[in-house]
Amino acid sequence: MKKVSLLVLLAIVASTLLMAAIPTTVVRLTIINKSGYDVYMKLEGSAVTEAFYYLTVPSGDRDVPTVKVFTVMSDLYKRTTWQCGGAKSSGTLIVDGNIRLTFTPCGEKACGWTNITTQLWGCRKDQLTVVATAHRYAGEPRMEKVTYFKYLAVGKNIAWGNAYAYSGFWTFGCGTWYYNLRTYRLPYGCAWRYQY
Repeated sequence: MKKVSLLVLLAIVASTLLMAAIPTTVVRLTIINKSGYDVYMKLEGSAVTEAFYYLTVPSGDRDVPTVKVFTVMSDLYKRTTWQCGGAKSSGTLIVDGNIRLTFTPCGEKACGWTNITTQLWGCRKDQLTVVATAHRYAGEPRMEKVTYFKYLAVGKNIAWGNAYAYSGFWTFGCGTWYYNLRTYRLPYGCAWRYQY
């Protein structure tokens, strides 16, 4: 009987030591929903943690946003998000510390502000020219604004070498027009934790 108890005790100690080897740092993931629709996010962790989260944030708007705080393990997550009445996007979410994700109103570009300056342009840099530069509101550190929606782009000047990129064509009046379904999404690039 003593040998069985000793074996059970050794098994418990060994499993505790193995679980202590896995990095189990937990952090806060704050989701601020201003989109006007419910936001659903599925997070699937790596083989190290095997964590799985399905997060739901009820709809909120710019004046009265819905704020939810979740406790998740630090990991590189495979992310799937449903927002704006069913628009689905996927990518990764790098959780290496506390993060705040703000879902902006659906269909609104998160451009930010425009800086207007006067600069010297021309061949000899002798022409004073007004230059407008658009900047994005990046938010506070570790806060990212999430924007994702699809829109219809229409044009008349068709580059037939790129015709495979168009969704379709139609003839109207004297010319042929193209249309294309495009996606606007932010944040974009590798400097962000919420990646497409």
